[in-house]
Amino acid sequence: MGLDVIEEKNLNDVISYALDYPKMVLSEATSLGTTSLEDFSYGLYVGFICGVFFDGFLQRNKRYLGLEESSDFHSIILKRTPEIRLKIQAHLQRK
Repeated sequence: MGLDVIEEKNLNDVISYALDYPKMVLSEATSLGTTSLEDFSYGLYVGFICGVFFDGFLQRNKRYLGLEESSDFHSIILKRTPEIRLKIQAHLQRK
């Protein structure tokens, strides 16, 4: 059984929230001085999204993701990767 409609909405809400507040994630990336700021920022975004979603899932369901749910989670992240990268690029170009 994959992610149900409610959990899929929760994941998409977390992604949208992270994209609405890029300074929250990108301020960490700029302070560390990496060679590829965009790639590092993407990693921070995905880490933030994973942490928030997995913690919320565990609190709501009192269990960890199953294999199909995990597969759904990764599919959604991959599907929204271009959106995440565009938001990072747009924010970094404004500085």
